[in-house]
Amino acid sequence: MSDRRFDVVRLNKPSIKEYKSFETTLLSDHYVYSKKAEDIIHFFIEYKNGIICPDRYNYYEPVNQVFNRDDIVKPVGMLAFPGGCLFLKKTKLMDAVIENKTFSFCWCDGVYQEPKASFPQYLTIITLFFPKKKNPDLNFIIQLMEDIRSFFGADNGKVYCQASGKIIAE
Repeated sequence: MSDRRFDVVRLNKPSIKEYKSFETTLLSDHYVYSKKAEDIIHFFIEYKNGIICPDRYNYYEPVNQVFNRDDIVKPVGMLAFPGGCLFLKKTKLMDAVIENKTFSFCWCDGVYQEPKASFPQYLTIITLFFPKKKNPDLNFIIQLMEDIRSFFGADNGKVYCQASGKIIAE
């Protein structure tokens, strides 16, 4: 899901200085992009006529940036960064956390290091939180999970109840 320009830089095993130069150039264009990140944002905007279209977003708590469905450059960029994360909030319905599990860059004593861990099995994780006190419709939640799986061709999806610790649907 990461912007493909990061892959090219990663292959060159950049120094911190080279990476910072690349990042500065990338950010000066105000444009970090990935089609997959854009598709995820559009899914939230368009699903069932906008029922889960967020009204707030951020890449950390608090989720306080006003979400504009007609200008999604920043949220897409946050998600397209390697290791990026995007928090979405639909007031009175749900919170979402979307994680880009592609490894970020790391250095040890100024030398670029390849990750020692194996690449994650799942590169994108979408977690939705529905507050119990808002009395969410379980059928809607299950259908949403199935629609997310179908739309993105995902091979995994679960509805989990934190209170009981049980999986309600797979």
